[in-house]
Amino acid sequence: MYAIVDIETTGGYAERNRICEIAIILHDGEKVVKEYQSLINPERAIPIGVQAIHGISDAMVEDAPKFYEEAKTIYELLKDNIFVAHSVNFDYSFVQKAFAELGFPLQLKKLCTVRLSRKIFPGYKSYSLGNLCSQRNIIINDRHRAYGDAIATAELFTQLVANDHEDVISKTLKKNATNVNIPENLDKEVFEALPHSPGVYYFLNNKNKIIYVGKAKDIKKRVSNHFGGKKAEVTKQSFQKDIYHVDYLLTGNELIALLHESHEIRKHWPRFNSAQKNNNPGFAIFLYEDRLGYKRLQIGRKQPGMKTVMRFANHAAAFHFLVEKSKQLNVCPKMAGYQSAPAECFDYKIKECDGACVGKESAEIHNKKVDQFIEACDAEKSDYILIGKGKSEQELSIIMVEAGYYLGYGFLDKNDQVTDWEDLKNYLQRFPDHPEIYKILSSPSATKGNQKFKKEEWMQQKVRLNKAG
Repeated sequence: MYAIVDIETTGGYAERNRICEIAIILHDGEKVVKEYQSLINPERAIPIGVQAIHGISDAMVEDAPKFYEEAKTIYELLKDNIFVAHSVNFDYSFVQKAFAELGFPLQLKKLCTVRLSRKIFPGYKSYSLGNLCSQRNIIINDRHRAYGDAIATAELFTQLVANDHEDVISKTLKKNATNVNIPENLDKEVFEALPHSPGVYYFLNNKNKIIYVGKAKDIKKRVSNHFGGKKAEVTKQSFQKDIYHVDYLLTGNELIALLHESHEIRKHWPRFNSAQKNNNPGFAIFLYEDRLGYKRLQIGRKQPGMKTVMRFANHAAAFHFLVEKSKQLNVCPKMAGYQSAPAECFDYKIKECDGACVGKESAEIHNKKVDQFIEACDAEKSDYILIGKGKSEQELSIIMVEAGYYLGYGFLDKNDQVTDWEDLKNYLQRFPDHPEIYKILSSPSATKGNQKFKKEEWMQQKVRLNKAG
């Protein structure tokens, strides 16, 4: 038996809203055998904007039964039956939540008439209930009320069963045995074809626009997590209704997935991504010369036209590095830019500064210290590569950083005879440099499983890797 359900609610998601009307139509696969409908007192006000959609006011539900008063009747209609609805995850989440609040875990098999219609009646521009009923000559009386929509869905279901020449319904029920609630607008075959491999995945809407980008060690498992579980989250329900397709890019390992995800989020600015949606240029230590010929250092936002000594993802990292290195070289704190004073710096007062801030130390001597600071920065900006797993057993991944700048990543066959550093660049896919990249590349957990080689080390180590291939 099929229990065809339609509800009206106080809002668009189950976690913070309630049912204010419910209709259940029992269907034996050929015809309607029983009907039930009732207004439900949601025990809260119905927003004016929502009232405008379904026409149910607070006054209409004031004397209606509360859900717990109808729960036994509703349960008797649903138990042992298959829960059917148009966009089933919406209706099911509200009914399941209502029973959960009573301490009763509801678990039923589900069918979505949107998904079934896409399979059995392909080719329509829209699969909304109104459009389908118009296309199938089904009259909807009292649109956007629970009984009117439920009885129309029941007639649609009758037609679906009658035209199901390829056993779509029975196959769907078998596939739905798992707890993964595939969004109704997403073709299940697309989900089933997702790989159990590391990479970046994309959710796309009905206009083929990317609305979410994610990374994963196992793409299919991670995508399943978006659709699985029992919690009726606000964002999840809003999220799922907009998903029409899933695309992906294999990366071979999680580190490259992280790097590519970061790039794609900033490139496409997906609606449902919150992390990394910024174009923060990071911070840098700048070099300039004052009118007396003293070289000075200063921390600031990365910007064109300024000589950058070294770049950092955030101000704290830049400040720590500047203070540590300048103290080691006895660079005046005021000239290093981390103390400000109208005259001498504080360190000069306690005899720990040679007095460049008050002209006691010549520009020539002071500038040599600053030059040593710059040399220390250059030493930190070594050329290196990270080598990890590729997309196959015969492949290696490479990530290259040169002079402190991220160049990109690529893939190298273990049998390729790379002769020098410049040849390695031919394997790279180039990407823009960004401070977020350095957070990733400096994270021990992100780089775990990847080997780091400085340029000189690679020139020796590459021979062993090629032979091992």
